Amino acid sequence: MDIRTQKITNSAVLVELSGKFNIEEVFRFEEYINEIMNNMPSAIAINMEEIKYIDSSGIGSLIKTMNIAKGRNIDLVITGIDKEILHIFKIAYLDRFFTIMSYQEFLDHYSK
Repeated sequence: MDIRTQKITNSAVLVELSGKFNIEEVFRFEEYINEIMNNMPSAIAINMEEIKYIDSSGIGSLIKTMNIAKGRNIDLVITGIDKEILHIFKIAYLDRFFTIMSYQEFLDHYSK
């Protein structure tokens, strides 16, 4: 999996993921995202537009990340989620746990 970061504002960060988000990538993702959260942004968007496969370890890592973010009062948003992955999220009711929006909605809300 490839991970790139883009600062949107002083308090909002975009993390772009591409490739497969599986058990082999979880540790690297969690290290990377924890480093970003240590800087205490007010919001982080995880753009999953280029993720076409995610396994249960990847989903578990996103849940763990969401819980850590909530504990630190950081808004965590998922953007650009593939329709098949979104379907899996809906079956597991994860669409009720995560804030899922388009990248433009994230920009409109957090770049003020």
